Amino acid sequence: MSPVLSLLAAVSSAPPMSALAAQLHDIHPGPMLTQAADPRLQGWWALLIMLLMGALIGAALLSLLRYRRWQRQIDWEAPELVPRLQAVLREAALGRWPEARTLQGEAWLAFLDRQGGSQFREFATLWPHWLYGQGIPDARQCEALRRAYLSWGRACCCLPPGVIAFRRRWQQGLTRLRIRSSS
Repeated sequence: MSPVLSLLAAVSSAPPMSALAAQLHDIHPGPMLTQAADPRLQGWWALLIMLLMGALIGAALLSLLRYRRWQRQIDWEAPELVPRLQAVLREAALGRWPEARTLQGEAWLAFLDRQGGSQFREFATLWPHWLYGQGIPDARQCEALRRAYLSWGRACCCLPPGVIAFRRRWQQGLTRLRIRSSS
């Protein structure tokens, strides 16, 4: 018999030491308690989660405010709509992409479409006429310009620059993946 088992047998067969020990004879200890997490640690986790949620809500509100400001920049009833649109788009694009400074005409519209996923290129033939005051877009064209402008603003101006760069890299990776899988 092992020494531990013999010690346990000796202790269990020994007579009780006192009357108090005899009264406690029927009390059995329960199962071992598991180590509970420190409440302070749980508090830190809760604080971290609340801070992250606050940061996400703050970023969403900031993006919403940027988008509202972007929407209000253009007077869609003004006769000089396209020159104003050109100025606002160029100002926003140059802040993020200085290489766009030299682009003009169809190359500029293609750049806008490439960066923002908008549909400005469909106005390539009419854009110079509108830009230099030789005509104005009709109601249907104004609505299409408005949709393209708002789409470009959502994609390029309303999100923080880091999110835009991440999204662009993600899309480029998806494009490369499609090219590899098709070949």
